[in-house]
Formats: sequence, C-alpha cells, structure tokens
Amino acid sequence: MSGDHIPSSDPTVGRKSIALPDGERRSTKGAKLDDVASTITCDLLILLHKNFHIPNYVVTTVPKRSDRASLPPPGYLTISETSLRAGLRFPPSAELVEILRRCGVCLTQFSYRAMSVTVGLIALFRDRGAVLTPEHLS
Repeated sequence: MSGDHIPSSDPTVGRKSIALPDGERRSTKGAKLDDVASTITCDLLILLHKNFHIPNYVVTTVPKRSDRASLPPPGYLTISETSLRAGLRFPPSAELVEILRRCGVCLTQFSYRAMSVTVGLIALFRDRGAVLTPEHLS
C-alpha cells in the first residue's frame, strides 16, 4: 500500500464536532407535539356557545394535548371560530353538507371567504324559495 486513505462509508467518521460556548449542549430532540397546550378553554367554549347560538345538544369539548385539528377523534368534527364568524350554524344546512360532499372537501378546508359566500348564497336562495345545489356553483 502506498499510504492512501480509503474513505469510510460512515458519514460521521472524520467530522469534527463544534464545541458550543460555556459547555452548552445541543438539544437532540425538538419540542414534542404533546408539549403544546390548546388555546381553547372551557370558558371559551361557553362563550362560543353563547355568542354563536350553538344549541345545547351540540357537545363541544376542550381538545386534549394529543388531539389534532386535522385528525379529529372518531365521531368528532373540527370547527374553527372563523367558520362560525362566517355564518356556519348547527346543524349545518343540507345544502352546505351536499356542496362540501360534492366538492370533496371537509368543513375545515373552507376559508372564511368561501364559507361566508356559500352561507350567503344558501340564505339568498332560501329567501327566493329555491334550493342551492352544487350545480348552481359550477
């Protein structure tokens, strides 16, 4: 052998570690999802029920740390305050449910503008004695 060094296939071999000042250590773990608390409280749910006239038979719960808005537990539905401000009421109208189903989106995917326009159109059609269907929107 002529003294040539064969590089190792291990990427960590040969790298020098950079020392942090004053003996600080790098955190090897990021913040866990379960460490993030929800901003929803029982008091806020009571205010939402009162302010948006949510019927008493609609059960609302404070999310647990492990709950995710994008993946609600079976039998639950994620609703944002923005949707309530846009005019969503309970139970959702049959027209809204059909439009969401036909468009292949869930309630939380509608933006404030989309929700307010859809709810406004449903109200306008009802005022005129007609029913808004997905065909009217295409």
